[in-house]
Amino acid sequence: MNDDKLWYRLDNAGKLYSSIISSRATTLFRLSATLTTPIDPVLLQSALESALERFPFFKVQLKQGFFWYYFEGTKQIPKVEEEIYYPCMSLSIKKRGSFPYRVYYFNNRISLELSHSMTDGTGGLKFLYELVKQYLHLKESVPLKRETISNTQLRLETENSFRKFYNKSIPAPRSRSGNVFKLPIQLDKKGYYHIVTGIISVEELKKRAKEYDVSITILLTAVYIQSLLKIQERTSRRKRPIVINVPVNMRSFFETNTMRNFFVSITPTIDARLGEYEFEEIIQEVKIEFSRLLTPKKLKQYIKRSVISEKFLVLRLMPSPIKDIVAPSIYSFFGEGQYTSGLSNLGIVSVPSEMEPFIERVECYPPPSIGNKVKAMLISYKQHVYISFGNLSKDRMLEREFFRNIRELGIEVTIETNDEES
Repeated sequence: MNDDKLWYRLDNAGKLYSSIISSRATTLFRLSATLTTPIDPVLLQSALESALERFPFFKVQLKQGFFWYYFEGTKQIPKVEEEIYYPCMSLSIKKRGSFPYRVYYFNNRISLELSHSMTDGTGGLKFLYELVKQYLHLKESVPLKRETISNTQLRLETENSFRKFYNKSIPAPRSRSGNVFKLPIQLDKKGYYHIVTGIISVEELKKRAKEYDVSITILLTAVYIQSLLKIQERTSRRKRPIVINVPVNMRSFFETNTMRNFFVSITPTIDARLGEYEFEEIIQEVKIEFSRLLTPKKLKQYIKRSVISEKFLVLRLMPSPIKDIVAPSIYSFFGEGQYTSGLSNLGIVSVPSEMEPFIERVECYPPPSIGNKVKAMLISYKQHVYISFGNLSKDRMLEREFFRNIRELGIEVTIETNDEES
C-alpha cells in the first residue's frame, strides 16, 4: 500500500472545520494519557511510527482543492515534540508539510492534539490507544499482538458515515434562532488557552445521578445549565435562553467502524424568559430532551442536516479560498452563534489489564472557539471523571460557578489549572 497514493475527501464535518480554521479557532482538541514514568521521546517516536502503520489514514496532509480541501497520503512522518505552549494552539494544518494532528510529551504525559477536520473524539481515542499501546510495549515490555490492516478494513475505517446513513426523504430538523445568552467575557491575547480541570469520583457522580434517575451526562448537563442561569441572573437584565451544544457519538446508534467524524449535536435548552428554575426542573427538562432526541429516527434528521449543509449551491460553487473567508462568519451565525456553550462527554475509557498499571489518568480538552469562548469536555478513567474547561478568556466565572454547584450537590472535586496565577 503506497501511502503517498492515498487520498480522501473530507467528511461532512471535516469540510466545515477545514474552512473555519484560524489562530483562535484552531479546531484542535486534545486527548492525553498520563503514565507512571517519564516519557522517553525516542521510544515515543518509534511508537508513533508503528501506530501509523496500523492507521494509515493518519499518514495524511491537508491539501487545498479548487472547491474543497482533501487529505493526501504522504511518506513523511510527523515528529513528536516536547510541549512548551498552551494546548490546542499554534498549529497551522494548512501549512505545507504539516499534519492535521501532533503528538506532544511532557514529564509523564503523552498528548495527542487533532483537528476536527480529520476525526472526532472516538476516532482520536482509538489512535491514542494504539500509540500508548505501542509505547508501553517498547518501554515496559507489555505484550503486543501485531495487527495488519487490509484494504477492506481501511475502506471501512475511512468511510464517510454521514453519507452512508443519509436518507434524502427524511426532513432536517428546524434551526434555532440565534437569540441566546452569551457569557459577558472578553477574549484574551492570541495564543492563550486556559484550562481548568475538575477531578471527580465516578461513584459519587453515579450515586447522585441515580437519586435523580438520570445518567451522569444528564446530571452534568443540568449543572452546566444551572451555572449559566445563575451567571445570567447576576450579569444580564434581559433574560435569554440557555442552549448547550452536546455532541452525540453516532456510533452508539448506527453500526460503523469509521475513524472519521461521525457525531451530531443536540441542544438541550432552558428558556430563562419563562421564569426561575429549580435544579430538579432543569434535570427533568434535560432528561426529556435527551429521551426525545436520542433515537435513530431523530438522529437521522441531524445526519440529513449535516449532509445538506454542503449542498447549498452558493457553497458548492464557491472556490475554497473564498470559502475560507466566508465560512467563519456563516459558522459563527448558523453554528456556534446558536449556542451558549458546549459540553462533550467522551465516555468511559478502559484498557487491557496488562496496560492499566502503567496509565494513571486520561484527559481531554475541547477545541477553542470564538463563538463559545468557554466549553467543557469530560472523560472517565478508572474511578475518576476528568472534566476540563477550555477558555479563551481570562475570566473564570463559569468554571467557578460550575464546580461550586457540584460541591453543593455533596460531591467532592479536586481542581487543577494550567494558569500559574490561579
